[in-house]
Amino acid sequence: MKELKALKAVYSYFFPEVRDIVNGRDRLPTWLFLTTTPNEHYLQGFNPPLFVPGLPGGTVDLDRIHEPVIERIIKAYKPLVPALGEFEYRYPTAGSSEGIFHILAALKTGNLLTETSCEPPISVLEGEYEGYGEYAKALGMGTDFTEFTPKEALTCSPTVNGVPRVWFISNPSARNGAIIDNEFIKKLCDRGSKVVLDLAYAGMTKPYKFDVNHNNIIAVVMSLSKPYGVFRFRIGGFAFTREPIISLFANKWFKDVPALLKAVELVERIPPGSLYKRYSDLQRLIIDAIRRDTGLPIRRSDVFLLAWMKGCSEQMLTPKQKKMVAEFKRGDLYRFCLTPYFEEIERRGMI
Repeated sequence: MKELKALKAVYSYFFPEVRDIVNGRDRLPTWLFLTTTPNEHYLQGFNPPLFVPGLPGGTVDLDRIHEPVIERIIKAYKPLVPALGEFEYRYPTAGSSEGIFHILAALKTGNLLTETSCEPPISVLEGEYEGYGEYAKALGMGTDFTEFTPKEALTCSPTVNGVPRVWFISNPSARNGAIIDNEFIKKLCDRGSKVVLDLAYAGMTKPYKFDVNHNNIIAVVMSLSKPYGVFRFRIGGFAFTREPIISLFANKWFKDVPALLKAVELVERIPPGSLYKRYSDLQRLIIDAIRRDTGLPIRRSDVFLLAWMKGCSEQMLTPKQKKMVAEFKRGDLYRFCLTPYFEEIERRGMI
């Protein structure tokens, strides 16, 4: 029996197609960063060229450069998230985690839900992304942080002491890489709960339209870290909300302009979802090999970088197999990140 090379944490594969763009030799013109540059320019190298906003005095306004960037991101993701552009407030962030923290902070201080000034109870599905809980604890929200199974989520009270429950849900799910049906989220919203939707894995599955149209979906966060493998570069994180997040206001100044422009280049040259067909075929080969080499009954996730296994499968495992998968347990299931296998295949010249 061979060892299992999967990762417990999800570190995305730095895809070869993406490397060519991230490491490209194109440099931003120096005039872009000068406060006295006249506003007479579009950035070339984009199709169409990217508009650079200007100040009333006629000079370049980099404080607003994220605005046309986010419009281009919304357009690129429209086949996947058609209603993303309906969120009034849009913020550039250093990955989705920054947006998550600030949204939690706004909920803690009563500055996000207009119908209450009280701190709302925070809930997640069992086995979800750990960052939600860790950030909540850091903000002193741990006592109200509750995990539920999907079945329990649709039967628990949508409010606590009259305050709406706020769900943090990743879709596709960080639990097992599966797409959560829009109807499930709609049912939570229809019952009166609020939802913060984390689309960190969007673009890594077969074509699917994520419905964010419900008014009780109060915020959406997303990032290019996983679908493009640029986690270490902090390229392309965004938060979209229906109410303003005061603590994110300053991000119009404190942002990485080159990274934002690189994000546009990535989503327009490699449209969201376009890597799925190529790498899902490799995912199938990897999982077949793992099953053959370890005897583990793992399954393909919707997200091509992941695999999963039912918790009840452990009853059929040998002691050695149980030890092999112990660290991968998340609630009532197991999740595996396949990045090392993709990198090994690349070293063999098969990518």
